[in-house]
This record gives sequence, structure tokens and C-alpha cells, in this order.
Amino acid sequence: QLTVPHGPFSQCHSVIDPKIYLDNCVYDLCMNDGLKEMLCQALTSYADACRREGVAISDWRTPTGCSLPCQENSQYKACGSACPATCNDQAAPNNCSSPCVETCQCNEGFVLDAGKCIPKAGCGCKFQGRLYDLGEQFWGDNTCTRRCLCDPQTRQVSCQATGCRTGKQCRVENGIQNCYPSSYGTCSASGDPHYISFDGKKFDFQGTCLYQFAGLCIKSQDLVDFQVLVQNDHRGSQVVSFTKVVQVKVYEVDIVISRENPGRVVVNSMLINLPYSTNNSKISIYRRGQEAVVQTDFGLTVAFDWQSRITVTAPSTYAGAVCGLCGNFNGDKSDELTTRGGTLAPNPTVFGQSWKVKDIPGCVEVAKDECSDLEAVERRQRGMNGECGILLDKSGPFRECHSKVDPEGYFQDCVYDYCFFKGQQAVICQLITSYATACHAAGVTIYAWRTNSFCREWGLCRIKSGILSLAFGLGT
Repeated sequence: QLTVPHGPFSQCHSVIDPKIYLDNCVYDLCMNDGLKEMLCQALTSYADACRREGVAISDWRTPTGCSLPCQENSQYKACGSACPATCNDQAAPNNCSSPCVETCQCNEGFVLDAGKCIPKAGCGCKFQGRLYDLGEQFWGDNTCTRRCLCDPQTRQVSCQATGCRTGKQCRVENGIQNCYPSSYGTCSASGDPHYISFDGKKFDFQGTCLYQFAGLCIKSQDLVDFQVLVQNDHRGSQVVSFTKVVQVKVYEVDIVISRENPGRVVVNSMLINLPYSTNNSKISIYRRGQEAVVQTDFGLTVAFDWQSRITVTAPSTYAGAVCGLCGNFNGDKSDELTTRGGTLAPNPTVFGQSWKVKDIPGCVEVAKDECSDLEAVERRQRGMNGECGILLDKSGPFRECHSKVDPEGYFQDCVYDYCFFKGQQAVICQLITSYATACHAAGVTIYAWRTNSFCREWGLCRIKSGILSLAFGLGT
């Protein structure tokens, strides 16, 4: 085909000598036992070189069997237009002066759109020089005050005056303009457990049944429904408890993170390894340090360290619309202990009991007990720059965080756990880690606080074993 006098390449012979291409073709075929792919590659190389020189060549693929597969609604053209018709013809040059190219050309009545040949009637709407898909919604200005729709029936754009709802602001993220949450709120529980609500209310609740930690209570078309449940258990003492299981229900997916399965999670009753994401990418689950993190496309993040610390971060669009042990996220601490029935609870125990979802065999709900020498332990710890005192040390590793995140509450929780567990290091390290995490979230630099003899980072399995052994008085 390359050198036939009246073949498809004959008009190119005087412009580009085919000999070197012929020699390479023969060599490649010889070295690859006549593999047809080698023949097609060699012929394609010569054909491309001829076209670059502006030489027209006729169909050489049909006689050689080197077909160029074409997608649906298109056909092979040995010399097709270099400027094919597209849905957005306004963006193309009016006159295509480029030489023809070997291509798959859309059939009559079809045009290119995102690499596919679609009916011309299926093209979208043109608006302010841009093309939008049929049915696509977009903002018609850069301040999010006009919401527009490319009408599939009329192929015309219609716009309505609107704006971002409360808790959102107009900005560009990842190149996409939209209404995004203006801020986020975080609720957490750690230690035995000590709770900090969305609005910053601190309290302790020792129930060991299944409770709603946070969830959507005021239904809205703009808010995705979700529920986060927690189950606590006792560890060596009937007066303190630690988070054992975290369950996340969202988008009809049931996710369980349990101390029984460190490093893995259960999704719809199936035990899986991480990372994991749903087919529609609405939910992703991955490891972040020692935590399992569940993240949704609408901004909800749930993290649990398979031990005792859980954090839930929700976008400001959920402010005032959530309920549970995390409170209502309305910015007011005074009504944070509102029960499921809508009344203000006299104490955390009554509040926590109202959010019980299910009884677990053997679960109990008792008021927080007091350690007999708590005051003496607190005085001693305040005078130290180690153990719980490291949190308050004005020249210590957390010194730059004190002005951003008040350490007093974390110190009190640390002292409480220290008292009940008689200074066991693995327990108080959980509380110090909680403060460190809060400092990181506030964008504050903290300095090294772990040493080989204090809160050494042994890894999740070692910590798990150590805490359980200490909690049951087994020593190390």
C-alpha cells in the first residue's frame, strides 16, 4: 500500500519518500510475527505525515482491514473536517481553514458534544456566551441573585430572582460558583464521656444505652436527613462510661464504627476496609490519623477513633434544625439541654435519658458520681506542668492555643478521669488528644507534647489494648 504507484498514498510519494516508512513497517512486522497492529501503526504514521504536508490521500483502511472504530451516530472519513459541528458552534471559527483530517464524523443531523455525537435538537441553551445542558440549573450572575434553568422543552434560559438561604454565602469553590455554608459547627464527646455541644455547652452523661448524638429534627427540602447514634459502655467502673459504637444513617446507608472492629467499618451489615465510597460519591469513608471519618457531599463529617472520641461537624445550614445530645446548634448555650419533648432538662442525666433511642441489654442510666478526693487531685494537677497540668502550662506545648481554645474545660475533664482511673496515663491521654485536636481545628500551632514516657504514640491496637487493660485493673 505504501509504494503502489496508483494506491491510496501515490499522491504523497513525490512529497514524502515512503522508503523509510516501508523499511520500518517490514522490520516491525518481522519482529512481531506479522502482528496486524504493527502494519496499521506503520501505515497510520505515513498517512499522518502526508496530511501534515497538505497531501490528500484516499481510503487505505478498508483494503488493509485497519479499521478506525467510530462511536455511535458517526462514520469514518479519510478526509473529514478539522472543525466539526458542535453544540457550541458560536465558539468555533466561522471559516475552517485547517486541512482535512482522518476522523469519525457525526452523521447528518448530529453534532459533537462532550466527545459524543448527539442529535442537534439535544443541544442545550446558550446564555451570555456559554452553553448549558438541557435541564441544567446555574447562577445567572456572580452574586447568586438570579437562578437560571435551561428549559428542556423550549431550549431557552429562564431566570428567577432568588438568593442564598440563611447559613450560606455566594462564592466559588473548585471553580464552581454556588451557595456554600458560611461556617461549620462541631460537637464532640471524649473520655468517660465529656460532651461539648454545637453551641459550646459542656456536660457529662454516663448512660450506656443507645442515644441520638445528632440528627435532623426540623425537616426541610433543602436539608439532607441524617442521624448519628452512639452507644456507651462501662470500663471497669459502673460510674463512668466510654463511647463504644457510633452509627451514622444518611442517604439510606447504615454505617457502624465499633470498637470491636478497629481499622474497619460496617456498611449496610458488611464489614469493609478503608477507604470506601458509595457509587454516587455522596458518602466517603477514610482514615485520618487514628480516626475513621465519614464525610458526605453536603458537608456533614463524623469522626470516631474506635476508642472514646467522637466529633460531628455540620454546616451552618443545619443551625437550629438539629437535635440530640449535641443540642440544637442555634448559638444559644442556655437552651442546649432541651429534651426530646421540648422542655429544658434540670440536669444532664434527664437530658441524656430523653434522647435514648433503644435499650441495650444491661444498659443503665445513672447520674455522674463524684470522686472522693477530686478537689485534692485538681489542686495537685494545677501545680504541675505534666499530666493534666500540661494543658494549662503557660509555657507548655499548648501555650499558643490558650487564647483560641479555653483549656479549662478540658483540664476539668482530664482531672475527673484522672481521679477515677487513679492517674492511668492511657485514659488521660485521650483528653489531652481532644484538646490538641481542637487546637488544630482552630488553626493553632502546638508543640510536641508526647514523649517516650508520656502518651507515646503506640498505634491504635496498642492503645486499645492498653486502655482496656488499665480500665479493668490489669496493669501494663
